[in-house]
Amino acid sequence: MTVSADDRWLADARARASAGGWERSADTIFAELRKQAATLPAARPSAVTCPACEGRPGLLDFPRYELLSADPITYCGTCYGFWAVGDSLARGVADPGVTHPALEAVPAPRRCRYCFGHLKPDDTCAKCAKAPPALDCPACGQTMQRLKEGQVRLDQCTACRGTWFDVGEIAAVYKLKPAQSLAMSTVDEHAMDDEMPGWLVAVHTLSRMLLPFVPL
Repeated sequence: MTVSADDRWLADARARASAGGWERSADTIFAELRKQAATLPAARPSAVTCPACEGRPGLLDFPRYELLSADPITYCGTCYGFWAVGDSLARGVADPGVTHPALEAVPAPRRCRYCFGHLKPDDTCAKCAKAPPALDCPACGQTMQRLKEGQVRLDQCTACRGTWFDVGEIAAVYKLKPAQSLAMSTVDEHAMDDEMPGWLVAVHTLSRMLLPFVPL
């Protein structure tokens, strides 16, 4: 007869209760947790890598708890670029009221990757006249195509149906604004300066209830 994990737990609990030791010690619990952690496989770097950074670091999952999707949004912890694929942006970018350095980062002036000269509006370098090289897809490595969304130029992989946003581009496309603090947005620090004290308001209210026809 096969004994399930629940049956073993119940049997151990009954044994501890009969021995007068229902609760296990903290040392025993942490020792078991350390033993379980030692058997877990080591974390592997993400197979999806940043197409813009030298060394192509692995992308990180962007934390979301309300706007969940089958495909997560990932971002580069170095350059703050974003990679979106599938339905990752179907419900939006970030949870309401959430701030994150990757969303607040301001893009630097665009520079040529060959001579570091300034890029003109047509994406050619004002110094060497070269256009920036196309980026490779973070997932499959194929060359991505350039597309324009408003005033923002994005990179898209037709094979993976994913889009790469350089720093600041995802905030520009989705018109994200930094969340305002409660003190600055909804609270007037001087709103109560001219109002009566609380005890006087209570006396006034009670008098109007007991003597409604007597002028005050």
